[in-house]
Amino acid sequence: MSLPSHTRVVIVGGGSLGVNLAYHLTEEGWTDIVLVEKGELTSGSTWHAAGLCPNFNGNHTLSKIHNYTIELYDKIIPAKTGLPSSFHTTGSLRIAYSEVEEQWFRNIKSRAANVGCEMNWVSKKEAAEIAQVMTFPDARAILHTPNDGHVDPTSVIMPLGQMAREAGATLSRFNRVIDINVLANGEFEVITEQGTIIAEHVVNCGGCFAPEVGAMVGVHVPMVNLEHQYLVTDDHPELAKLTRELPVVRDSRAASYIRQEGNGFLVGPYETRGAKPWALNGMDWSFDRGLFEGDLERIMPYLESCMELAPYFAEVGVKTVINGAITHTPDDNFLCGPSAEVRNFWMLSGASIGIAQGGIGKYMAQWMVHGQTELNMASLDSRRFSTWANKDYCITRAIESYERMYASAAPTENRPHGRPIRTSPLHTVMQQAGAEHFVTAGYEKPAWFHTSEVQKESESWAHNEAHAVVAEECAAVQNACGITDLSGSAKFRITGPDAYAFLDQLSSNKLPQTDGRIGLTLFHAPKGGIMAELSVSRISATEFVLMGAIGSQIKDFQWLKQHKANFDVGLEDITESWGGLLLTGPKARDILQQITTADLSNSAFPWLSCQTIQLDSAPVFAMRVSYAGELGWELYMPVWQLISIYESLMEFGTPMGLRNFGSRAFNAMRMEKAYRAYGHEFTEEISGLEAGMERFIDLQRDFIGADNLRQRQQAGLTMELAYLVFDDAIAAECFGNEAVYADGKLTGIVTGGAYGYRVGKSLAFAYVAPEHAKAGTKLTVESSLGTRQCHVEMIAAYDAENTKLRA
Repeated sequence: MSLPSHTRVVIVGGGSLGVNLAYHLTEEGWTDIVLVEKGELTSGSTWHAAGLCPNFNGNHTLSKIHNYTIELYDKIIPAKTGLPSSFHTTGSLRIAYSEVEEQWFRNIKSRAANVGCEMNWVSKKEAAEIAQVMTFPDARAILHTPNDGHVDPTSVIMPLGQMAREAGATLSRFNRVIDINVLANGEFEVITEQGTIIAEHVVNCGGCFAPEVGAMVGVHVPMVNLEHQYLVTDDHPELAKLTRELPVVRDSRAASYIRQEGNGFLVGPYETRGAKPWALNGMDWSFDRGLFEGDLERIMPYLESCMELAPYFAEVGVKTVINGAITHTPDDNFLCGPSAEVRNFWMLSGASIGIAQGGIGKYMAQWMVHGQTELNMASLDSRRFSTWANKDYCITRAIESYERMYASAAPTENRPHGRPIRTSPLHTVMQQAGAEHFVTAGYEKPAWFHTSEVQKESESWAHNEAHAVVAEECAAVQNACGITDLSGSAKFRITGPDAYAFLDQLSSNKLPQTDGRIGLTLFHAPKGGIMAELSVSRISATEFVLMGAIGSQIKDFQWLKQHKANFDVGLEDITESWGGLLLTGPKARDILQQITTADLSNSAFPWLSCQTIQLDSAPVFAMRVSYAGELGWELYMPVWQLISIYESLMEFGTPMGLRNFGSRAFNAMRMEKAYRAYGHEFTEEISGLEAGMERFIDLQRDFIGADNLRQRQQAGLTMELAYLVFDDAIAAECFGNEAVYADGKLTGIVTGGAYGYRVGKSLAFAYVAPEHAKAGTKLTVESSLGTRQCHVEMIAAYDAENTKLRA
């Protein structure tokens, strides 16, 4: 087969993800595609995978992808090819043994309502009837997903490849990509063993080889290969008598999956100790369809636990041991979307259960063709990592992910692996003050501070020991003053004669018109999705400072860079060079005045204004804003000044009641003020209109995405953000993606929540049908502790008139 000299897209790798992408790109209308695979299709990790496709998943976006993948394999492929479905709809059982597991299962079940997959509680007796040859006498709770199962990977990947080929894609097998060069015009010269192709886009679907493919163009790929083994047993006569196939059983105590294979068992443990990384010094390009020698001794304790679940398993011999390489990322979510380093070089690699996640091809194709997808891709976006995710970090975190594959999850879980990797200059100071740090985008952030009474917290989805401590932190902010470290936020400086015009084309809100003023804005994609939420401080018409979320730092800066053509501007990412503090509470002015001669009065330094002032002997960029909803200042300075300024504020502020507070209190107070947050209320699949941000959107001007927003406004919104205030006293908060019901019918999905300590109520945001986003509407939410009662309010629960902010 001769290769074309030019193409729109080259996909490097022909495993599950690469072939799925090729097919779905053709479905989106892009047929000028060349997929290059160094071996046969599926010859990497795909061919030896166990083929499990579960509906149970702790990531909402992945759950949607899994659900679509099952539909693709079981319904769409047969309908398009005329072939019978090869999908084994066996259903699955997930077994819980502890209280925290049961709470987690309740959260997963609530999320499933908006995914569209069936998920039911079953008793131990019912589970034994479903499992037929297995019993679960010690189980505390069991979830049954009747419509998932497993599939032979080759039986679905090959038809997808054939359909892509019939639609116009070229699939070049046994042809290795030797090198990739970025040309001056932004295109790629893809050099293969069989010829050179010039491509507009390149997608790294290299699987185990993804780091090597990324290195060809200088793209960092934070991924590690680990060995994973499963075994297939000899036949058992009792299984041969069954009239229906066994479900897939996943058991946290055995840390294993068990399913039927023919008339025998297929059992795959994820050992909780001793996971083995592989190829840490790079892959050998000759590796193809390779397996490692089986090591049953390493997994024997888990196999023995499986024998307790399925006694027949103990009565059969081992027919085959499959020990192959599986890719793992630091958080075990795959790497998807644009790379940070090279425009139009895309990532689609790092899936640890790539068969179940093959349907990502649909959403990746949407991303490439339309610039956004119908899902919130933030948790999969490859730009959530950067070079700070170094080799040691990736290995350590990948091992953690592997060894906790079937462990319970909780919002208070705080694992130590690979930490610290990104820290504020105040990290040690905060630790010495008793900070319990949690991690966001690798960055260590204080969540709450130990007291003499509370030194640790339990893993739970309910209120735990730290609940009372966070209440004290909020009370200090409300009644005196609090201080918290803001260094872990994204910070950008925009300069140059075109700075105003450059930001004006991106910003949905009018930019500040006066020097020294602050505004809040959203950036939208052409299709209307929210790309960024940023505060904009106008230093002058030729200089602006932007502040945003640390989790979207790389993505936001890339968005700025991609739109600077034809503008005379300079862009600087000052995230790592600037540290920050928030001083907030009714005594904030009095405390700050102790270390400055600047006039901090309302007339000289009003709300939503900014200026550089001197604290002690240091110039500090001060912003009169507070996400906590009290009088306050955000204070930014070079990182080397941060400890000194913090210590001065504590010295003078402690006698006035100044106290450290963490992100738990911060989130609670932002919820009381009904402030939205990027990654929760603001995501790429919705616009600022659905988010209720009309007063920050000026549709009288043109900006990127304005036409789409006008169309949405004219057509009418299909969902709107509602502010929920809970009417019960159940000690469990919303964490995001829980199901919302109106009169027993599903109406929406929670984006986030917290207990409002200043108002004494649980609070949440949720996207619901427009008819239910009205004041007083009664709704229910399925939480991790059961059904909760709430109603909709249209104004903030705390200081709706912003009196305290203006004090």
